[in-house]
Amino acid sequence: MSAIQSFKFKRGSGYSRDDIHFLYFEKPVPKRRTGTWTTGYVQPQGSDDLIIFMNIGVAGKTGHDFNNKFDPETNTIVWFGKPKSHSGQPTFKKILSKELTPHFFARWDTKNKFVYLGTGSVVDYKDSVQTSHGSAIKLIVSCDEAKEILSYSIPEIGNSSYAENLNNEQVIETLPSQQNIVKVPSSFLLEKHLEDYIEKFWRDTIFGDRYEIYDNGRQFPTETGPLDLLAQSKDKKEFLVIELKRDKTSDVAVAQTLRYMGYIKKTLATNNEIVKGCIIGLKEDQNLINAISMVDEIDFYRYNLSFSLKLVS
Repeated sequence: MSAIQSFKFKRGSGYSRDDIHFLYFEKPVPKRRTGTWTTGYVQPQGSDDLIIFMNIGVAGKTGHDFNNKFDPETNTIVWFGKPKSHSGQPTFKKILSKELTPHFFARWDTKNKFVYLGTGSVVDYKDSVQTSHGSAIKLIVSCDEAKEILSYSIPEIGNSSYAENLNNEQVIETLPSQQNIVKVPSSFLLEKHLEDYIEKFWRDTIFGDRYEIYDNGRQFPTETGPLDLLAQSKDKKEFLVIELKRDKTSDVAVAQTLRYMGYIKKTLATNNEIVKGCIIGLKEDQNLINAISMVDEIDFYRYNLSFSLKLVS
């Protein structure tokens, strides 16, 4: 199977099934012959990705209600396969052998989109676990930044009643193998704090004199996922798509920004407004430098982290 283009989903952002299907195939999920796109997980044809749609605490639209759980103490997820699933099936063989990359999208309310938690690594699994829908495989999955993403993206996680549920019925058991999970600093929060800062101090940034943040321009929805910030020039003749990257920034960011720019050109720039792009990152690689040099409409800005202390008498 020849691999199709791989995408970097934005951790903490919301995606519908149509959004994800559009990224791979440039069209929403078809009304007929949907394959497995309306089920709990699907491998986009031609890719090495496994897209996992998890409902936690609510039943899916098909009526299936598995006991999926999240443990904030270990940043691990309990995820159940479909009824009659087991480790001998091709999909799970490829997950366990790491031939497939599982991408976890979770929601607590079927009215909302799925929040992207990132890729997961299987810590443990068990076959033939009995559920209300029959036996299924049960997997314990490590997801490094799930706790930070959920705390930031889903207000209910800070709610006392929600926390109580986590501490009681929604916290998973501790497994010996979980002691070896290495927790890394959250780059997700770094990106979100940068986004907060730029929005709050917009007038003091390099963009403040010429542009204003477009109405509802933060996490502006597009057909290929939300862009970080959308601005418009004060004379209304230009749009600026701003993408924030938390770590080293590669040429993948250029393709992503161009997709967002194309969407803005098609939907908002209907009076021949200019559409430009801007990538802000902590560090760039050579691939990004090469790609940027060939795209006049996109600029790259490197940000620096610093702080100062002032004595208050």
